[in-house]
Order: sequence, then structure tokens, then C-alpha cells
Amino acid sequence: MATKKEVNKNKNQTGMIFQKIKNLPRSVGQLGSAKKNIIFVLAVIIAGLAIYSFVNKKKIPAQASQPKTTVVSVDKSYNFSALNNQGKSNSGKIKLTMSKIEKTNQVLVNSKVYPAVNDKMFLIVNLELKNDSTQTLNIVPGDLVRLMIGSDKDNKFAPDLHNNVVPVAPISTKLDRIGFVIPIADKNFTLYIGELEGKKDEIPIVFPN
Repeated sequence: MATKKEVNKNKNQTGMIFQKIKNLPRSVGQLGSAKKNIIFVLAVIIAGLAIYSFVNKKKIPAQASQPKTTVVSVDKSYNFSALNNQGKSNSGKIKLTMSKIEKTNQVLVNSKVYPAVNDKMFLIVNLELKNDSTQTLNIVPGDLVRLMIGSDKDNKFAPDLHNNVVPVAPISTKLDRIGFVIPIADKNFTLYIGELEGKKDEIPIVFPN
């Protein structure tokens, strides 16, 4: 919806166009009546097209890029030690389940859509965090998952998108996710799951062509 300032601006620009049309006969007063009529008609047509183009340009909304998402099911579960409010491990356990992996060209963060740029995509790991205890437990999913792209075993990437410490309420399951920025052309990945100083489980991820 146009603001009052935009409406006044439109009126002023439209008024300027009609004022030029009104003054046009004075500038062509030395010409014959037939030529003056032709020039006047052409001026009206040009002005009409200019006004139509200007008004309709304001009405055309910006088109958001369409989401392009490929999903691979995983359904892998792991039990991890929970953290207390000081970030230290305690006796509590949180069950982390990877439900599905998405390769997508845009991601929603805090109600805002962010598109991938520069020939990149997002790899999103969807998580379920289950706390069966009677007290709130904390977990840092971003510390538990690493990504290998293709066959590059020399480099393992930490998540680019994550929520740091995630509190999970007593006797509840919380949905969470982590995300990686990946090259658009790659289809083969490996996820490494485990504590920072512990053994890692390897999950191969292959997206269809």
C-alpha cells in the first residue's frame, strides 16, 4: 500500500506531465494548425504511456525466488550427555534423532527468508531432541555434527547455521536444525556424528541428480 508521501509524489509528477502538455501549444505556435494538432496528439499519447508505465511500476511486487528443495530421509538416533547451565556435562542424557536432510536454495531464519548466493546451496539437518528426565537439559547440536563434502577427507566443516546451546524442557521433544553452506553442484556428502573428543559415526548422504 502506498504511503501518503508516495501518493503526493505521484500527484506532483503527474501534474508536471500535464503542465508540459498544457504549455506545449505555446512552443509550437509558429507551426501550421495541422502540424500543431499532430504534435499535440503525439504528446498526449506519450504522456499517457509515461503515466501508465509509472503507475503500474508501483503496483508490480518484487517476486521472491521459488524454493528448490531435495529431501533425503536418515532416521538415525544417538544418546548424548546433557550439559548444565555452566556448559559442563552432567548425568542427564538427550536423545538426538536426525529425521531428514534437505538441500535447498533458501532458508528461513527468524521469520525472514535468506536465499543462497554465489552458486551455493544450504544443507539442512533436521533434528529431534528428546529429554526423558524431569529437569531441563541443555545440548549444543552444532558441536556434535561435522560435514565432509565429496571425498575431501582433509576438511570437515562445522555448521554455519545453528542455535548454540539448546535447552530441552523436561519430558519433551524439541525440534531443531543445523545448516551448512555447500557448493550447488555437489551431491555426495558425509556427516560425522559424535562428541568433539569421542568416536564419530559416519552417515553418507547422496542426493539424486
